Amino acid sequence: MTVQNDMSQKYSKATIIIHWFSTLLIFGLFFLGLSLESLQPSEKLDLLKPHASLGFLLFLLTIVRSILFFKSPRPDNLQTGSKINDKLVHYIHNGFYILLLLIGISGVVTMIVGGYGDALGANDWQLIKDSETLPSLKAHGTLSFLMMALVVLHVIGVAKHYLLTKENTLKRIV
Repeated sequence: MTVQNDMSQKYSKATIIIHWFSTLLIFGLFFLGLSLESLQPSEKLDLLKPHASLGFLLFLLTIVRSILFFKSPRPDNLQTGSKINDKLVHYIHNGFYILLLLIGISGVVTMIVGGYGDALGANDWQLIKDSETLPSLKAHGTLSFLMMALVVLHVIGVAKHYLLTKENTLKRIV
């Protein structure tokens, strides 16, 4: 079944800006987090500062975007011609919001219970607790990998939609 979606419908300017800025932050934070993982506590402070600051910014932007999701007009959901694909699109989009909020919460909790906030404030790496004893840090890492998997699925979905329906869905978010 061929479905034609209205590609003239766009998200609000604020949503578009937050979407693309968040995209950059997600990639930057993921790779910064991978770098932090391989460092010893004595080497972490210099990378931890931007990771924590940018992570908190992404968390706040996600809250703003979540509010905009309910307050601003948005395009109709894309139709793919398949009920399963339509549900998958819905779950992936909602999954982004949920994962970004959970990653932000786990990051804040880790900063508090892991001594990272104290270490940054005192500029003393010795205040950082052993990462093996921090369930919130493990959750933070796992959720981050799930986020990257969701990003891959999202990109595959955009490409698949374009190839199958010849509709440029990016028009809605640029």
